[in-house]
Amino acid sequence: MCRDFYLHPRNNGIPTGRKRNPRSIEEAAGIESITKVIRKSELNTDDALRIVATLKSMGLIDIAAVKNTGRGSIPFIQFLKTFWDFDKSEYIQKQLALGYRFTSGHAKTCQRQINAHLKDFFGDKKLNCVTTDDLERLSKQLADKGLSTSSRKSIMHFTCKPLQWAFGKKIIPENPTFGLDKFSVKNKKRGILTESEAEAVFSVNWNDKRAYVASLVSVITGARQGECLALRRSDIGEENLNIQHNFSHTDGLKCPKNGEERIVPLLPEVRAALLELLDNNPYNISNPDEPDYISDPFVFYSLIPNQPCDYKVLVKGFHKAMDDANLMYLDAAHKQGKDKPEIMIDYKGRNIVFHSLRHYHCTKISEKISGELAAKGTGHKSLKTFKKYADHIEKKNIREIGKAAAQAFANILQHKKAG
Repeated sequence: MCRDFYLHPRNNGIPTGRKRNPRSIEEAAGIESITKVIRKSELNTDDALRIVATLKSMGLIDIAAVKNTGRGSIPFIQFLKTFWDFDKSEYIQKQLALGYRFTSGHAKTCQRQINAHLKDFFGDKKLNCVTTDDLERLSKQLADKGLSTSSRKSIMHFTCKPLQWAFGKKIIPENPTFGLDKFSVKNKKRGILTESEAEAVFSVNWNDKRAYVASLVSVITGARQGECLALRRSDIGEENLNIQHNFSHTDGLKCPKNGEERIVPLLPEVRAALLELLDNNPYNISNPDEPDYISDPFVFYSLIPNQPCDYKVLVKGFHKAMDDANLMYLDAAHKQGKDKPEIMIDYKGRNIVFHSLRHYHCTKISEKISGELAAKGTGHKSLKTFKKYADHIEKKNIREIGKAAAQAFANILQHKKAG
């Protein structure tokens, strides 16, 4: 049948689609104009992919064959590794410029997850060839490996975030993450010690003084684990402790969480424990002419000069103290003729971790003073909220927190001892 038949007026226009529904000559002329614009435009492969993606989304085509070149043609794994490279990532640098927190440690975690779970799965697949089906198969594979929901959610985030960013930058024509099922993650609630358990834990002899003093600082002041590790000699005042850094072995010294420094009251018993531990630091040398001289040594020292101990020292020491407290409960039960004690600290089942000491502090101190004042001492605030109040806590407030701490933790302070 000749082409002129479809243009004849008595046919009411031009047939379109599979059903041959007639289209007006005016509409057909518009389509012809579009095709002429496409032919005359200087399109690249990425442009072609976006056009094809639009046609696919309209259900007009099923398969698109486009020459695989352009920015989206690089291997997906290569793109992922660059995206999560702390020094090279355009995304990370933009986040930092906008004031968001992003550490090199988190970036290295992403790199490890890529190598462990994504490298073999995606192989040489190109960035612009990753599909929603691929991501769904990845999610199923992670589940089949027996990974927890939180781990799978984390890995899928490392995978999907770069794809979303690439789509926003028009590097790929489609967002393959659109429509993926979301993970529902319920993190295990962190437990804390009871008052009697806390007293028992701090009454036993601790094998490592660093673990004991760090736990004491955390429970009395609410300091975080990394904030304890970051403490130096210069942070110990007569009546106050200056918390101005956080420490991780990946990023070194950095600002505390939420970006704010703070001053907390330093009770005499805690100050004495800190100074005693500082005296044990082999690098606490006051003579600048000594070869190992360090001007401002860390309190929680390690065998490496000018570097605090590993956080595992604190965690293991805290666990050992709870184990020893359980032995004390068991011994007391046997003396009473009982087969087992009425109290045992099931720290694994209750998820009692080092950070639980901070939670214990918050629970006890809030019984003595207002929540707002307590939050100033513990740093429980965003930087924006913190600036609304002041750059520091007034001396009278520090003294008030100190008095409250002395009352709230009297049962712990009476047992200030370490092995």
